[in-house]
Parts: sequence; C-alpha cells; structure tokens
Amino acid sequence: MEGDFNHVNEVQSLLAMAKEENITNSDGSPLNSRDINRLLLALRYNGFESGIYLHFSMFNHDEDPNCIKFRPSLEEGNETKVNNSDDNARKLPHYSEARTTRYVRKGEALTLHYLENPREVSHATRRKILWDQHRFDIGVENAYRKFLHLPDDVTFNGISDDDVGGTKDYDYDDQTNRRRAIYASELVNGEFPDSSLEEHKAMGTINNTTNSNNGNSKDQDEEEDVTVTSNIEKSLDDLEEMLQELQHIFQNTKGALNQALPYSGAFERAAALELTFGELVTASRSSLGNDHHILLSRCRRMHLDSIELVLSKCSDFLTEKQSVELMARFLPTVQMLLESQKRRLGSHHTHVAATYHDFSMGIQSLLSLSSRRLLSLKLEGMGSLEECSMMELYCRREKERIERLYPRDVEEILEMVK
Repeated sequence: MEGDFNHVNEVQSLLAMAKEENITNSDGSPLNSRDINRLLLALRYNGFESGIYLHFSMFNHDEDPNCIKFRPSLEEGNETKVNNSDDNARKLPHYSEARTTRYVRKGEALTLHYLENPREVSHATRRKILWDQHRFDIGVENAYRKFLHLPDDVTFNGISDDDVGGTKDYDYDDQTNRRRAIYASELVNGEFPDSSLEEHKAMGTINNTTNSNNGNSKDQDEEEDVTVTSNIEKSLDDLEEMLQELQHIFQNTKGALNQALPYSGAFERAAALELTFGELVTASRSSLGNDHHILLSRCRRMHLDSIELVLSKCSDFLTEKQSVELMARFLPTVQMLLESQKRRLGSHHTHVAATYHDFSMGIQSLLSLSSRRLLSLKLEGMGSLEECSMMELYCRREKERIERLYPRDVEEILEMVK
C-alpha cells in the first residue's frame, strides 16, 4: 500500500511540474495521469542506463546477441566550450553506437544483451533483473534452452576442454557451439541451477516455468547451487567496491609518491585485495565445478584489474621478484578468461580484443622480466621461448584485427550525410 501511495504522489508531482513548465502531448493536449504512467513504463522497460532512445529501444534482448552498444566516448576533437571560455573547454560525449559482433544474415533481427555492466552475472540474478526491469522471463533449464534456440539434439552436459582446447576444427563462431557454451557456462557441478524461491516471489507470475518437486533432494541440490552462485556474487560485489575505492584513492594521489604513509597503506590494501581475488578464483572453481562458469569470467576479469592496479600504481613499492610473481599470476588468469570469452562471445567480439591485448602485454612483460619464470608456467601453446613470442604476436594481431571491425566512426558518417 505504501508503494502505491508513493507512486500516486510521484505521478501527481510530475503532473504539477508538466503544468508549470507547459509540457504537453504532441497534439497540444495537457498530460494526464495515464500519459505519465505510460512514460514511466516506457522509461523503465525500454530505457538504457544513459536514457531512452527511439532506435535503441527497438533492439530486443538475446543471450547470444549479434550487436554490442558503445556508449558515447570522449574522443580527441570532441570538445564543447563551457561558458564560452577556452579555459573551461572540456570534452563531452555525443553519440552511442550499436555495432554488429559477427556476420548477420539478411532478415535476421538485430539484438543486444541488455545487461552489459556487468554482463557476467549468474542465471538466477540475470533472470530476476530482466524480469524486474524489462518484464520478460528467460526461464530455467528447458525454457532457457528454447530461449537460446538450441536444437533439440544438442547435448547439455557441458563442454569439456577436450571438445575445444587446442583443436583446430572447433569453430568458436558456430552459432550452435556458441549457444551451447552459453548454456554450459551456467552449470554448477554439471547441473543447471533453478532460480531461488525469493526470486520467484519477486517475479510474481513466472513460477509456471520452474519445476515443482515438493521438497525432494533435487530441490535441495538446486537451492544449494543458487546459494553457491549468490555467495560468489556477494563476494564479488564487496571486493569490487573495495577495488573501486582503491582506484579512487590512487587517482586522487597522483604525484604523491613521496607521501609514503598513506600511499604505502593503499599499496598494502591493493596487494592484499589481489591475493583475495586469486583465492576467490580458486575457491569458486572448486565450488562451481565448472572452469568456464559465467561467474568465473567476472572473477578473473577483476583479478586482472587488481593486478594491473598494483603494477601501474604501486611500482615504486614492488621488488622485481614481486613484479615477476604478479605477472606469473596474471598470465594463467588471462588465458582462461580468453578461452571462456571466445566460447561464449565468438572470436570477433570487442571484449575478446581487450583480453587479447592483456594477454599480449602480459607475455611481453614476463619475457622481459624473467623468461625462465614464463616457461615454468607451462601455459598451453607456450612450451618454448619461440612459441611464447609467436603467441604474443598472434594475440597482438588478433587484437588489432578485431579493433578494425569496430571503427567508431559515427561522427564521420554523420558529417557525410549532412
């Protein structure tokens, strides 16, 4: 009742503001409560984080989308003067872009993944967010397989490394392979977890897509699976908050390396956080029983971010041996992240390009710091220094190849059509 009362007050407040500001419908008629409610629903179920857009709102969600949305970026030359003062000139974003991430057949719908930040959340969490914000259900188990448009004859017991690892015949860009990998990335110890009871209550009318097993052992196992993923997500949320706080501290202490006491304290926190992320990756692999679970991609990505933070902001506090060991933890993490991303996203995705870049830079760094330590990692396809150099070159070229697929030239296109 309190929520209904607050909503009525909100609508009345907006109606009063519309009247005061002379905001009307396109035909000049005054706004009424129905108009306001329609606008609120449109914003809630069709809006993006940065606003609502006529063309972007036409994109449907897909767990395996063929497009990616780029937010406005601060490019060189994209400057807007503030208060007509050159001294206050600053760069402002202009346009968002949607780019295809693979070849699209004629007549195929263009789709986006509605969750991009972060995209790597558990099925249960993603299901609840999509229902709460967009009012559609991706379902569980059989319903989810149909949502992915997987053929009936495709097996769903996961994809082993023997299926993919190192085999030249495996096609990362085959739609069935990719969607099978997306499904497999949700499995916990070989089983697809059900959504939790709390989420079913929150989603109201979607209980018909779940299995009712009257409290049997399978129900208990599914609840345990959801608990595993929710615990990992809670840990990730807490650690990410700590990481962002440290990034803010380092950003605001540029050039303050001589202030040893506060900076060294932040260094110790950053070093401890990196180790905690590494431990979370190890513990999550064990509890999930799935090396390529969707949450492990987020774990690994944030582990890489924490290592980069220590290396880039705390180099004055690191010995050469510490730098070597950080890179020795960086490379296995980035290699596993790259494999997981290629399985789920294909080989042309911009996220894959970023990870190729990280892999290339990591190999370069450890080659220069300690080639012996690099070889001791025994990474796949990197059994000799020559193979390590070839892998570095391959990653660099793949990063450049993928980047060329996303020219971000919307400003030039708009200039041409003026």
